[in-house]
Amino acid sequence: MIGNDVVDLRHPSTQPGARHVRFDARVFSRAEREALASSGAPDRLRWMYWAAKEAAYKVHKKLDASVIWSPRRFEVLLDANLSGTVQHAGHKFPMWVEEDGEHVHALVSAATPSAEAQCWQVAHLAVGEDEGLAARALAVAGLAQHLGQPPERLSVAREERIPVLMNGDTPAGVDLSLSHHGRFVAWAADLRGRTLETGAVG
Repeated sequence: MIGNDVVDLRHPSTQPGARHVRFDARVFSRAEREALASSGAPDRLRWMYWAAKEAAYKVHKKLDASVIWSPRRFEVLLDANLSGTVQHAGHKFPMWVEEDGEHVHALVSAATPSAEAQCWQVAHLAVGEDEGLAARALAVAGLAQHLGQPPERLSVAREERIPVLMNGDTPAGVDLSLSHHGRFVAWAADLRGRTLETGAVG
């Protein structure tokens, strides 16, 4: 399983003056706040932490539907290579972050990350485009290439607010996560459970 979250670093909501004075205290653990206080780029680190927490919540929610969103309880341990773990309720999820100064994109896996089985993409949102529709369309186009399927065969449905990749009327067995914020849309997928005839892995 995989979760992702993208944050637009130039969005008004991510600028220093937009945060409530108690935002950090409500959202981050003591260790995370100490890391922010000693960081040379605290705003960049702040949104990496936030995105990792969101991505970890998406993974844990798939494992346990009773999990609630309480960001301070998702504790991020991030190293200099922008990888590490997110710990929550006795679970330790591997995570990694990509960033380019315009956005950060965090990915969290329920198991050991696999370069062969996991894929993702971030793209700019067109002006006036619906964020949710754009994220689903981007995922369908990208996964059609990865799975060797015509894009018109694939679609994204939802079960309990969790996105599900469909191959016609049948779930494709691909674990999918979608995200959008500001100027960006993103998706991530774990293909290890896929059931398509062209690439079944059980």
